Amino acid sequence: MMNLTVNIGVIGTGGMGGRHARNLTDAVAAANIVAIMDVDPVRAQQVADRCGGATLYTDADHLIADPDVDAVLVAAPDRFHAELTHACIEAGKPVLCEKPLAAREPEARKIIDAEVALGERLVQVGFMRQYDPAHMGAKQISDRGDNGRALVFRSVHMNPAKDEIRPIDDVITNSVIHDIHSARWIMGAEIESVYTSYIPFSPFQPKSARYVMIQLQFRNGALGGLECNAEAGYGYEVDVRITGETGVVQTNSLQSPIVRHNNVRSQWIEEDWLQRFEVAYINEAQAWVQSIIDGEATGPSAWDGYMSILVADACIRSAKRGQPVHVHAPEKPALYRNST
Repeated sequence: MMNLTVNIGVIGTGGMGGRHARNLTDAVAAANIVAIMDVDPVRAQQVADRCGGATLYTDADHLIADPDVDAVLVAAPDRFHAELTHACIEAGKPVLCEKPLAAREPEARKIIDAEVALGERLVQVGFMRQYDPAHMGAKQISDRGDNGRALVFRSVHMNPAKDEIRPIDDVITNSVIHDIHSARWIMGAEIESVYTSYIPFSPFQPKSARYVMIQLQFRNGALGGLECNAEAGYGYEVDVRITGETGVVQTNSLQSPIVRHNNVRSQWIEEDWLQRFEVAYINEAQAWVQSIIDGEATGPSAWDGYMSILVADACIRSAKRGQPVHVHAPEKPALYRNST
């Protein structure tokens, strides 16, 4: 694009959509929110007012077709992600789609086929950990080879208590899918097989998952382990640890200072992912808009979104079967050769 300002339409103004709209308005000088779509007109108006005014839509397709909209941010409920992202590709407009890219593998594959047919990357998927300074630092050290070849990837993901009992499918596709992408991205290798174990909330709810553990086998021979506590009860934490041949690199998830007072050493723990990854979301928005100005897509691609869904589906099958499951992945198209 020749312009140094990108006019953006936001679809979905809930927690994530509202946060993205605020970040684009406050932290990205080149971004201009010109259109808002939500089924809740009051919430949409509030976000539009916060962004300095924008055209309100009740139909997402109309927003995508608006000639004043250069790019689209999709933060609608998960079940609409694939359809809306595909519509953006058909309209030739860059799109930042929140994870997951699709609810099912065939929907995600349709997006891959559409981009390949177009011959241009337009999709970025909202795996914001790729923009988190702690994760970026750990990957840089690992990639540099300071600790020799990376042998094992481990991720621990703690969620605060919620008022809902989550099924195993939901925990994997809405929480663990972030860890799946982190594993692929940091290790620079595809996941070949998975084995999922989990603890339900109670014996009377066997399909629920309070704690999930997943063993990974990468194509390059490395190993991995993902842990996710759906109801930790004390706050939100995400840590990764990469074990190499000669050393280990590990992130520190807590951002606050350590306080020693009255014979107690303490540190505040973030309440949720919006606090823990506040900087990552801003970095993500800035990088996305800059990629549109530069005319060259960067960041997590549609292929990353697709592969994360393939692995997540395999994890769910493994949980239900109680045995390892192989990840059947097609050959990566040339369009995505430079992505994860």
